[in-house]
Amino acid sequence: MTEHANPPNILITGATGGLGKALALACAERGARVILLDRNKRLLERLCDQVESLGAPAPGYADLDLSEVGPEQLTELVGGLADAYGPLTGLVHAAVRFDGLRPLDQIPPEDWLMDLQVNLNVVWLLTCACLPSLKAAQGAVVFLVDGDAEGKAYWGSYGASKAALGSLAATLSEELGQSGCRSLAIDPGPMRTDLRATAYLGENPGSIPPPSEAAERIAKVLLDDSSSP
Repeated sequence: MTEHANPPNILITGATGGLGKALALACAERGARVILLDRNKRLLERLCDQVESLGAPAPGYADLDLSEVGPEQLTELVGGLADAYGPLTGLVHAAVRFDGLRPLDQIPPEDWLMDLQVNLNVVWLLTCACLPSLKAAQGAVVFLVDGDAEGKAYWGSYGASKAALGSLAATLSEELGQSGCRSLAIDPGPMRTDLRATAYLGENPGSIPPPSEAAERIAKVLLDDSSSP
C-alpha cells in the first residue's frame, strides 16, 4: 500500500455497489482516504471494516438516499466532509438506478423521473457542491458512462442519463480548462455486477470481468498520474 502523509480524499457514491466497493478498496490500497456514500448503512459499516483491515487511513461514510436529497443537504454534507478531512482530491459518481430493459412507452413516469434524479440531477448537484474543494486540491471528478447503453433500444432512462453524463463531463472539462482540476468520462466496460445481470439474463457471469479490473484503472487515473483512462 502506498503511504501518504496527507492522504488524498476520494468521495465515492454508490459505495457498496459492485464497482463502488471495488473502487473503494482499490483506492484504499493506494493509501487514499475513501469517503463512502450510500443508502445502506449496514453495508457501509461492513465496507469500512474492510477498508480499515487494509491499513488505509480511517474512512468516512454517510448513509444517504440520493433520490431524496436536495442542493442544501448536499452542500451541508460536502462542507462537513471538508471540515473533517480537508479538500477532496477526487469524486466518483458510482451510484446508479436501473430497473431493467423496457421500451420507452412502458416506463412508468415516476420511474423515469426517479432514474434521472439519481443518475443525472444529483450527479450535477453533488459535483457543483464539491467543485470548490476539488479545484483547491487540483483533483478530479469521474462520471461513469456506458457506451453499450447510450442511444440503444430498451435502455430507456438509464441510457439517456449515461449519454447526458458524457456531455456533462465534456462541458465541465471545457470550463475547467487549465485549472488543474480534471473532469473525466470513463466507460468501465462490461463488469460482473448485479446491474449487468439484470440486463443480460442469459449471460454466463464467469465470462465477464469482475469490477475490480475497472476499479484498478480508475484508481490509477485518480491517484497515480494525470493521464486519461
